[in-house]
Amino acid sequence: MPFESTTPHHLLAKLAGHWQGISKLWFEPDKLANEASIVGTIQIVLDGRFALFLYQSSIEGEAQHGMFTFGYNTQLDRYEASWVDSFHTNTSIMFCTGNEKDKGFFVLGSYPDPTGGPDWGWRTEVELNHDGLIITAYNILPDGSEAKATEMELKRVKA
Repeated sequence: MPFESTTPHHLLAKLAGHWQGISKLWFEPDKLANEASIVGTIQIVLDGRFALFLYQSSIEGEAQHGMFTFGYNTQLDRYEASWVDSFHTNTSIMFCTGNEKDKGFFVLGSYPDPTGGPDWGWRTEVELNHDGLIITAYNILPDGSEAKATEMELKRVKA
């Protein structure tokens, strides 16, 4: 079933393709910890209902892989996503929900504090512009303050 160009699913369709760029990582606010090249592919699946982003990069020379699945739930009128990777999520799946934003969407999730404290929040913003695709994630501390955690600056490339 094709989706009209005015729906959020049209944005998903525009994300399809091969991407490459730079991935950045922060462990502390305003202190860049790692910068590496990143490559990935966004595939539209299930008749345009979902996008699947498979990517690979590295942290301090060690290979890292990830999978970000996202779509728009028409019944609940919101974006939904799941995210797993070989660095941040260990063996868990982070589930996220969110809304449209200028040139894209954002989703919010959470993950347990490994030291046993309160859960931390995780906000991911996806923005498609004329220069490419930017995926930025922020840690949300239990006190509500935020700090940039990761950023992927991607350009479309031919397969």
